Amino acid sequence: MKKNILFTVISLLILSAAFASGQESGVKKPVGIDFFTKVKSISNLKEKDGNIFFVISQPDREENTYTRNLYQLIDGRAVRISQNVSDYFFEEGGTGIIFRSIREEKDRERVRKGEELTVFQKLAPGYGEATEWLRLPFSAGQIQWIDKDRFFYTAPYSQHFQQFLNESGGNRQDALKKRDENRNYRIFDELPFWSNGRGDVSGQRSHLYFYNNGERTLLNDTLESVSQAELSPDRKTLIFVKQDARYGKAPNTGNKLFVLDVATLTKKELPLFDKVSYGGFYFIDNDEVVLTVNHSIERDKNLNSGIYRLNLKTGKATEIYDGSYYSPGGIGTDIGSGGRSGFRHDKDGLFYVSTIIDQAHLIHQAFRDAKVNILTKGQIAVSEFLPYKDGFLIAALVEQRGSEVYFLDKKGVLTQLTSINKPLFDEHKIVSPLEITFTNGEGRKLNGYVLPPAYYEKGKKYPAILDIHGGPKSTYGTVFFHEMQYWANQGYAVLFTNPTGSSGRGNDFADIRGKIGTVDYNDLMNFVDAAIEQSGFIDENRLGVTGGSYGGVMTNWIIGHTDRFKAAASQRSASSWLTFSNTSDIGYTFTYTYFGTDLWKNHDLLWDRSPLKYADRVKTPTLFLHSEEDYRCWLVEGLQMYYALQYFEVPSRIVIFKGENHELSRSGKPVNRIKRLDEITKWFDNYLKK
Repeated sequence: MKKNILFTVISLLILSAAFASGQESGVKKPVGIDFFTKVKSISNLKEKDGNIFFVISQPDREENTYTRNLYQLIDGRAVRISQNVSDYFFEEGGTGIIFRSIREEKDRERVRKGEELTVFQKLAPGYGEATEWLRLPFSAGQIQWIDKDRFFYTAPYSQHFQQFLNESGGNRQDALKKRDENRNYRIFDELPFWSNGRGDVSGQRSHLYFYNNGERTLLNDTLESVSQAELSPDRKTLIFVKQDARYGKAPNTGNKLFVLDVATLTKKELPLFDKVSYGGFYFIDNDEVVLTVNHSIERDKNLNSGIYRLNLKTGKATEIYDGSYYSPGGIGTDIGSGGRSGFRHDKDGLFYVSTIIDQAHLIHQAFRDAKVNILTKGQIAVSEFLPYKDGFLIAALVEQRGSEVYFLDKKGVLTQLTSINKPLFDEHKIVSPLEITFTNGEGRKLNGYVLPPAYYEKGKKYPAILDIHGGPKSTYGTVFFHEMQYWANQGYAVLFTNPTGSSGRGNDFADIRGKIGTVDYNDLMNFVDAAIEQSGFIDENRLGVTGGSYGGVMTNWIIGHTDRFKAAASQRSASSWLTFSNTSDIGYTFTYTYFGTDLWKNHDLLWDRSPLKYADRVKTPTLFLHSEEDYRCWLVEGLQMYYALQYFEVPSRIVIFKGENHELSRSGKPVNRIKRLDEITKWFDNYLKK
């Protein structure tokens, strides 16, 4: 007890000093509700001949969209060299920069009418106007280039459109007309029938083709889908995965690994394991590939992917690391770019980004014994990296700053190379998190954080919001998170932690099969207790709770199991595992992963763990937010819980966003993101500030 009192006193002294320091240095602007629209995100970090390039993305509030432009770092400044660029590569044997973009209005109109077209532009040295580099009369997805005239590519295929094409005798214009005539109907005839962010996917496939001077060769069966294709450095070998999908059968959650000889286009399966999911590939050299393999299906357990080294000549795979603790991954944020770099290597091992407790570090893992060396330090979320000089270029969020490009030297020293977001963050009142430690019901020592109110005054008590992340296999870091900073600037303390089930602490910690609503719920409540005691400034009578996805599930669960929260905001949630399992785009896999059963085998377990079962106990005023095109947690999940609270006369409200999906809070239209945050804040203001 004395230790906790001492911790509280020290925390208050730190807060008082920080507040006084802020006053002395001048008043800073509060972080506003639209602050995220001013933040720039960095992705697609690349280097050529010592020159550094990257894409900067930013929400555009006026146009209600996002801009993505190509920049080069020149004399310490980020200089825009082209607009509307999302990805790019360097011309082989040349000096140009190639990117995909349809720029002619007549071409855009053709695409709007249903024609297939892919156009690549070229930026020559000097970076004037881009000129057309390659025009393809089809829709190309992922491309693996041999040269300009020969390459492998994936392309979408629709079984339903093929039927229209057959009925039209192969006339594409007539088939497009038939498709338009059927736009008033949604027809499903297989599983999965929809996918979040993609829409209806019944009958949809991704095919693999070889393009050779105008001729195209299909390399897979019509009903198969191909992904994760990668070409060897010498361009003689293609490795890819494909998933069988047959009408009238249960979905196949695994995939198969194939290798293809480029010269002959002959392919063969590499049956390394049974019932696994192969992930990304990285060529160490022409004959060896690093690949990730997830054994969750095979071993009937929720696992991180293992990392293997595959010799293509012998077909033998050797495990580098089983994934028991470290695994490729990142930190959740609402201002991130979503960029990922995969693997790089040296003679001794692999480099990759891994979530470690509540940070996303760049690590080196040895080939010989899987020993890990953490290369970055402190509060950081690395999103991308690449070798540069005697160290690495990295794009990262560091502490409470926006995304920047840094140089990491071999001693672990981080040097900031850009100031893309620095002026914006310097002039605003950004709050640093205070660490809270606690011991959960299983005796494990855990931690979480509290953002104190931006204009904290010693001796005062403040309302607080518990913010729960999605997943559950996800992680809150200590880097900048806009919604939390906004609430801190609105006079709230903001609480966040990573309960059992989160990533960053290994397989055993993340595996909560059959335990959702038990150990994780207890962790959250224990954390809130510790935060109240250790901070000293939280008013325990004015607590709110919110979260999205799994965080929404836990919000729904919490209000049915305790009345300690005076208001709740449940976002893109699930309320019944019985309905979720048969309507979500990932329902059949998620339900089995986290409960080990389905509604026919163990109806009682799924219902007992469903927040809807306990809705008759709810007394907490609750706001629900959902999106019409959220096929991860379908609209019915929010409506069911809202209906129940209305039925039992609990103050409640639901806000439904048109044209948005499960990613509303992270990549939704800027105006809708502002509306979402405004609705939540006003709800809490009404119940926690009066």
